Amino acid sequence: MEAGYLAAGLLLTFIINVPFGYWRAHAKARDDRKEWFLSIHAPVPFVFLIRRLVGASYYMIPFFVVAFFLGQYMGGRVNVAFRTKNGWSSRCLPCDIIRSASSSKRA
Repeated sequence: MEAGYLAAGLLLTFIINVPFGYWRAHAKARDDRKEWFLSIHAPVPFVFLIRRLVGASYYMIPFFVVAFFLGQYMGGRVNVAFRTKNGWSSRCLPCDIIRSASSSKRA
């Protein structure tokens, strides 16, 4: 296993979890436990696949867990920032980015 593949796998794990963390923060604000549970556990198969594709061994699992939770945390922080700045946020990070960009062009 090369270090470059490992770094790419960790970065991809982080990036995949940011939108799910965004969704999780929205579900937590609405107190919807099923949606909150799904937003945390839905990306797990993707992370498992990434870890297998980059050829990471079992001793690298803690690094993937850290990247997973950092992505979730950052997504939640982005949701809070959107809610603070715009007064609204939805479940979908890409949709909110597009909506925010289009509304700022009009103003």
